[in-house]
Amino acid sequence: MVGAFEMSQSGWHIYVGEIPYSEKGNFWVSFESNSFLKKTKANIYGKCLPCIQNLYFQLKEGRDEIRLGVAFNCWKIAAVLTGIEECISLLSEFEKRFPGERVYGKLGSGRPQSEKKVVVFHTENEKERDRIRESLEVCVPKVDINGEVRISRACAVLYDEILGDWRQWKPTTPIKNPEKVGELLKRIKGILYWTVM
Repeated sequence: MVGAFEMSQSGWHIYVGEIPYSEKGNFWVSFESNSFLKKTKANIYGKCLPCIQNLYFQLKEGRDEIRLGVAFNCWKIAAVLTGIEECISLLSEFEKRFPGERVYGKLGSGRPQSEKKVVVFHTENEKERDRIRESLEVCVPKVDINGEVRISRACAVLYDEILGDWRQWKPTTPIKNPEKVGELLKRIKGILYWTVM
């Protein structure tokens, strides 16, 4: 495994962005099997931002159900680990055991109070989701005996609290917790504000 902007002549690698000097707190670092993080960069404005905008506009319209669009086929396979060292070790283990696989995702934590860190692989279909899950179930015990593998759909921090358990979602899913919509709209507005800065 090498840094995001280092090129290697020895073949396939997982390339990792720069990890903050302080490993505490909430931060995300991208990784990808492409040295220029092409998929990650393309997704930011080509998939993720339009997905968040889609949710925002539907909530603003006062709908009682959400058309999920690309969020319905957006999978996150997360390895929940003890710390950042275990995250790096997991990517190294994955690189060694499953060379040549196209992967991308992020590592770190979005929760300042969390003592755990996660490695999140992104996929766009169930076949890829299952392949990554099976690979992680092999790798995680090698680097963290207390680690676990979890699956979620879409961005859980945006969708779960209003739609409930992702296992019950359909391409168009009723809002189960309408009382949480106002607070979610404020949060999404903040996200959208920072994307144009």
